[in-house]
Formats: sequence, C-alpha cells, structure tokens
Amino acid sequence: MGEGTRQAGHGELLVALASVWSVSILTATLRTAWEEDGWCVLPDAVPPDVLAGGQRALEYLFPTAEEMDAGPDDERTAKWRDWDAQWPEFPFRSRSLNAIVLHDRLLDLAEALIGPDPRLYLAMVTAKYAGQPSGFNQLLHADYPNHSIVVPRRDPGYQQLELFVYLTDVTEANGATRLVSRRLTKEIPVGRHTLDLVEFGHLYDEPGAAVGPAGSVVAYRPDVYHRSVDWDDPGKRRIMLHLGFKPPQAEWAGYQSWPFKGLGAEWFGFVQGASVRQLTAVGFPAPGHPYWTEETLAGVAERYPGLDLTPWSEALG
Repeated sequence: MGEGTRQAGHGELLVALASVWSVSILTATLRTAWEEDGWCVLPDAVPPDVLAGGQRALEYLFPTAEEMDAGPDDERTAKWRDWDAQWPEFPFRSRSLNAIVLHDRLLDLAEALIGPDPRLYLAMVTAKYAGQPSGFNQLLHADYPNHSIVVPRRDPGYQQLELFVYLTDVTEANGATRLVSRRLTKEIPVGRHTLDLVEFGHLYDEPGAAVGPAGSVVAYRPDVYHRSVDWDDPGKRRIMLHLGFKPPQAEWAGYQSWPFKGLGAEWFGFVQGASVRQLTAVGFPAPGHPYWTEETLAGVAERYPGLDLTPWSEALG
C-alpha cells in the first residue's frame, strides 16, 4: 500500500471515529428517553475548545449578570430586558458561534434522531437574567404552532428536532426549562398546544428540569410540552443557542429563512468558511445535484469568491 493510500485511509478512519464518538453521546438510555419521553439532556456534547470560542463571543453580544443587575438601563442592557427581545440570529458575526451551530457532533446527533441529511431551520442565541419576565411562556406549551404549518407526526422521516445548546451552566436556579414526558401527555389532543393551570395543574408539578453544564445539549420534539421559569435572585444569567432541524422533505416546517440573509456580511462570512456538509444543512445544493451546471457553478463562484467549489466542480466534471 502506497504512502498516499495509507494517509487517505488514516484520514477516513479519523472521520469515522469522530462520527462514532459524536453519536456515542446518545446512549441507549438517552435514546429511550427521546423515543418515549420526547426529550433528553446530552452532557458534554460540544467539544471544550469549540465551546470556549463561542463563550468568548458572548461578551460582545450580551452584558454580564452584574451589569444587568446594576441598572439603570443603557444601550448595552435595555434591549435584553424582555423575553421577546430581538435575539441575534444565525449566521452570526462570530464564526466561533457559527462553528457550534453546525458542528459535526450536532449534525451527527440530528441524523441519529431524525434521519439522514437534516436541514437547519432555526438558529438563534438568547440570554436570560434575573427579573426578565417570560410572559405566557410560563404556561406549558408545545412549539409546533410556529415551527410548522401543519401538526407533528412522529414517524421516521417526519420528526423535527429542537436543541438547546447551553453556553453557560444551567440549573434550576437560573431558569432551566421544565419539560413534561410524552408518556404523560400522549392522550392530549394535538390542538391543545397550551395547557392551562386549572385542567392540567398536575403536569406543572412534574420535576423535568433540563439542567446541565455548559456544553450540554437538550434535545426535544416540537410537540413536547414545556415551560419557562423566571427568577429574581441577582448574579446569574443563562445563555443558550436554540436550534431546529427537520428532514429535507419537510417543507411544512420552518422558522427562519436563510435566503433572506443572503445580502448580509454575516452570511458571506459563514458561506465562505463552511464545509460541504454545513452548506447542505442550510439548503445549499449538494455536489452532484441537478441544479449544478457550468453556468450556475460560475455564477456561485462569482457570488462567493472565497468559497472553494472544488467538490461541486469535481462532481459536475
């Protein structure tokens, strides 16, 4: 076997091992929780070095807990006082945050839970502080009404996946989301996407707090009932990425529109530094797709001069 063949084989082995390690975070117990409860917490899902890069970017986006607690409001604090703030959306100016959103471990996890070739349809980062009200999100609710124009279907090939990616430690003291097992709600008609305190008060006592250290990921389905929790004690904040994935054929599901971002500098920065897999995950036609011709290849090369189109040109050739 030649040296080049040995090197190629070694590289393929490393990729395979990395993929196996990524999916290994989904233990049999966690997969059972996903299948039967509809949610689970996966610790240490984001590699420490990747997490650290994203955490550094947060200091430019959000104030510290101490800044928010000190008051009075200024241009750095005022806009984050409400749960419905204009939260930063993907693609971010920070490539370190973008690297977390479409990291291979998260794409592997999405494939393991909802099937091959998942599509990213939601990515934003939020921050929660003491005294920041959650409004009606404190009621048990399911997310599907603004993630789909129809209703959830749980069969393989139809499922959607939501992720909370913790960028800070999350405990019951700083707003860990409370989720209710699907085992307890499977008989509730799908149209009851919000559950009142009178009829469903017993579900509000369920202890399903999605706690975990920074780097953990909470995986749940859009039909899982959950609620936000507020706190007043100063000195704490909770920051996390909200991600949504769907099967490629699920045209009925969505939240954000990536083409709408197409003129922004952040979009160009993301595209020109992304892998084939990452681009495919946001709907970029894969190498070999019928979309690609000599003309479209030349046009995309002109639009994104820093993007290495070798995989697409080789597939076309």
